[in-house]
Amino acid sequence: MRPPQGARYGRWVAITALGLLGLGAGGCLPALAGAAPAVAITQVEVGGETLRGLPDPAAAGVVVFKGLPFAAPPVGALRWAPPQPPQPRTGIRTATEFAPGCFQDSYNTDWYRRVGKAFGAPPALFQDPPFNEDCLYLNVWTPRLDAAARLPVMVWLHGGSNKAGWAYEPNYLGGRLAAAGPVVVVTVPYRLGIFGFFSHPELQAAGVSPNFGLQDQLAALQWVQANIAYFGGDPEQVTVFGESAGAKDIGYLMVSPAAKGLFKRAISQSGGFQLQDTATWATLANAGTLLGTAVAGAASAPPTTLQSLRDTSAAVVFAAAKTALPDHDYTPVVDGSTVLSTTPVAYAAAVPYDLLMGSNGAEDYMYESGDVAAFERYLQQWAPPTAAALRILAARESVLRLGHDRVKAFVDNVCPGYLLGAAVQRAGHSAWLYHFTRVRPGPGGQQLLAYHGAEIPYVFNTHDDWFSSDATEPLLTRTMMAYWVNFARSGNPNGQGLPAWPSYDPAAPQVQQLDAEPGAQSAPNHALCLQLAEHLYGS
Repeated sequence: MRPPQGARYGRWVAITALGLLGLGAGGCLPALAGAAPAVAITQVEVGGETLRGLPDPAAAGVVVFKGLPFAAPPVGALRWAPPQPPQPRTGIRTATEFAPGCFQDSYNTDWYRRVGKAFGAPPALFQDPPFNEDCLYLNVWTPRLDAAARLPVMVWLHGGSNKAGWAYEPNYLGGRLAAAGPVVVVTVPYRLGIFGFFSHPELQAAGVSPNFGLQDQLAALQWVQANIAYFGGDPEQVTVFGESAGAKDIGYLMVSPAAKGLFKRAISQSGGFQLQDTATWATLANAGTLLGTAVAGAASAPPTTLQSLRDTSAAVVFAAAKTALPDHDYTPVVDGSTVLSTTPVAYAAAVPYDLLMGSNGAEDYMYESGDVAAFERYLQQWAPPTAAALRILAARESVLRLGHDRVKAFVDNVCPGYLLGAAVQRAGHSAWLYHFTRVRPGPGGQQLLAYHGAEIPYVFNTHDDWFSSDATEPLLTRTMMAYWVNFARSGNPNGQGLPAWPSYDPAAPQVQQLDAEPGAQSAPNHALCLQLAEHLYGS
């Protein structure tokens, strides 16, 4: 079992109208491949329609296309159904407004208010966008509206415990990353929570996969294969990247037969905890029964059938799920089509993708209180010898919170990175592992350390202006953007002027530390990972 989702995996988002720190186009961080030319063309012909985008005000030379449908609205009879193709459209279509986020509550926004508070940002800055079931619309940033450009493509899957988040959170705006490449950046939504990872006895009996959110991600990648060339992208050079739940889902996509040929490379930021997933199709079907009972109670009627649940409003269904399934794990499960086996079993074989993967220095620190009794309850999920080894690992830190954080990050992120890196190597591909340890200057940084999600603004160059910063931020941002872009281009993050990053070698394991002075270091607790892997993950 992994820790409850209500804390750590809420990951942080910047939901603010404030300006961003001037580190990108027009700021002190130049584009990696030189300044992009001004874009005169802001429309493109795609599948019989003309899409009109907008120049990105944050990135000179980049055009953004917002709210492009990649599947039919998953409403009515399509609630809890595989994604269907969108209705064909013709004529001129504006693509200048983001679509609503998928149905959720303020889970991510509340999480982010907590992070903002550490840096002195008032809670009122952080507001939800509109949310709706009709939400399967992706966004594209491109520096080259030329089908001959054949630029690398980077497809982002957001985090949020698979129950929150949206594709255009301000820290995910892709203009500066697109300009820095140059690359084409795509950000993708997917159905969340009870609408995205759910079953019901009727669905199970009919053989309908409960992995609706994962299927949405696959549909978006199919859209990319069919259409990204119109936006200057190369469908043969697609890298899927994501953080937290997005990285977890990528861990499933890497071993999904349905994803074969849809992407070439993967970047997993603070993922790996999918190795601890225990939910099954039967678990999700049982959740459907509990949901039906809860909805019936809320509506004073018996809507326990699948049809009656589909006829119930999204707001009522969502509220009932929060009441009836407070600790439900919204996750992909083995379904015989998109997921053929558990991830421990799948990773025991070869995984045929290039991989860049890592975690942060204090993934769980902000959620830890130093409660010894709570930590002991956490350790009880394993046999005494394994718990004893983890207890020794925690004791290496003089501060209880740090010790507990080290253990949970080791189990959730660090050790899985080594195991997945080895699976990639067995397939003849390369893995590149990192450890992000940058702590922002000042009191806010000391409160949170290198927290879960802290690396995202460095990847996208979207530092909110209330963040504390010094000369390290633009330099580390430039370095990390270069590493990510180089990997998307060639499968190797190294490049001219960058600190050398060694590929992962289980015989002499190293990881790249990403901080004020990036560089390689011995992979921490590597031997312990190999010693405990079977006991921690069951394979």
